[in-house]
Order: sequence, then structure tokens, then C-alpha cells
Amino acid sequence: MNASDLKNLGSSHVVITGEMTIYTAREWRDELLAALAAPGDVELDLSGVSDIDAAGIQLLVSLRLEAADGDRGFNVRAASKRVLEAFEFCRLLRFFELEPAAQA
Repeated sequence: MNASDLKNLGSSHVVITGEMTIYTAREWRDELLAALAAPGDVELDLSGVSDIDAAGIQLLVSLRLEAADGDRGFNVRAASKRVLEAFEFCRLLRFFELEPAAQA
């Protein structure tokens, strides 16, 4: 598990690599909540995510909704093929403003 968080110009850029599964969701939640607690929008790079399950998806959806409630952005700027396939399967591509895996 690895995450880097850069706070720059009022936004947080979080790079997540490895798994986002039930086994790692708590650690990712802590990392992402810290980014969400900082001022500005949160931008995620999920291009290094090797696997994602319902727990990882639920975490991202709940944090995006929480950010929206506070009129803040919580945006996925890059996603691995595995993440795109999972979002497509769950019909969440539009929710995260992403293109299908075949077009990425």
C-alpha cells in the first residue's frame, strides 16, 4: 500500500497504488479523510490501483458524496483499467465523470 499526498494551490492530489479492497479500505479511508479535511478540492490518481472491490468502491462513493455536500470537488483524474472496469460494471462512470475502460 502506498499513497502520496501533495497539497498545492488549495487542492490535495492523492496518488493511490496497490489494492483498494476490504483488507485495505480502513487505511485508505484514513488517508482520504485527511485529504478531505484539508482546504480545497481532492484530486485522485487511481492509475496504480491493482484491484478494487465493493469496499473500495463504497469508500470512494461515500467520500465523493461527502465532498459534494461541502461544495468541494472529489475527482478521479486517472484510473487503472481495473478501476474503470469496476466503475463501469457498477454504472458509476458518469458519477465519477470517467470514460469506459475500452476508450481509456
